[in-house]
Amino acid sequence: MTEKKVSIIFNDDEGDKYVFEGQEINLENVFGTVKDIENALKEKGYSTSIIGLKSVQKNSLDEFIKKIKSASDGIIFNLCEGALGKSSFEAHITGLLELYGLKFTGSGPLTLGMSLDKGLTKDILSSREIMTPEYCVLNAPPSKLKRTLKFPLIVKPLKEDASLGIDSGAVVNTMKELKKRVEYIIEKFVQPAIVEEYIDGREFNIAVMGNGKTKKALPPSEIVFVDFPEDKPKICCYEAKWVEESPLYHKTKPECPANIPEGFRDELQAVALRAYEIMGCRDYARVDVRVGEDGNIKVLEVNPNPDISPDAGFARAGKAIGLDYSDLISEIVSIAEQRYCLETR
Repeated sequence: MTEKKVSIIFNDDEGDKYVFEGQEINLENVFGTVKDIENALKEKGYSTSIIGLKSVQKNSLDEFIKKIKSASDGIIFNLCEGALGKSSFEAHITGLLELYGLKFTGSGPLTLGMSLDKGLTKDILSSREIMTPEYCVLNAPPSKLKRTLKFPLIVKPLKEDASLGIDSGAVVNTMKELKKRVEYIIEKFVQPAIVEEYIDGREFNIAVMGNGKTKKALPPSEIVFVDFPEDKPKICCYEAKWVEESPLYHKTKPECPANIPEGFRDELQAVALRAYEIMGCRDYARVDVRVGEDGNIKVLEVNPNPDISPDAGFARAGKAIGLDYSDLISEIVSIAEQRYCLETR
């Protein structure tokens, strides 16, 4: 019997630090997820290796390339959400894998590159009749508001993920606040700002797995805002998502499956499947949406490389259909393997 080999690759940026109430906090490193995935695959009989791309060492890319080339007899589980300290290099890693003819899980460079740009994603989705919040992209603080936009608005970095650049100050209500926030985003993240209609409503994440006719949307998960401070906008900001010491972290509770009518669940899943398909996602991805008082489902973003740690939303959605963590991870590998088999026929 041929040994099943999986190499897990990730961008090893040595963990994030965050200053909360004057104290520097070390946030959980992606290496924890790497080990969880390795253990899940070993449980399913895979032989595994771990390859990290360090952002602080000279010649790290040369060493990384040398190691991934040796993984040609198996499949690569891609966890790289950037490279060399830059989120914008996320797509470059998969481009490198493709150039070397290597097999890997998840979406390719075109999808990763397009999806990282929130404005481009909205352009593509809206052109295919998928509703998104009204928005504009700014390279400088505005002198006036775009006609289709009305306060309140939310301001984000154009090309970041993991809620980077999003805090309670991201939602603005006046031109003065808007100008200040746009200036902050441009200077802090060295990129344009995207300004969106702020939808004060319910937020859902829908995990999708598979390719072609076999792809399926998993049960939607809702982010429930519990006893949220009245002076804070109901958004899943960086603190609420990652900083356990923050009160906001404990006031955003994921509920999966979401407590919603069956018909509405079907609508959410249909929108997610369509967005997944339009953006060219492969194997697995997550679609984030908001629903306002008008009942319209508006896609916030498509994440083709979502967090798949055991306590993340994707794993919860898998559990809701009977997949424990090792089942979920091995299923992603199996889906990718099947895709490559079909491509070579």
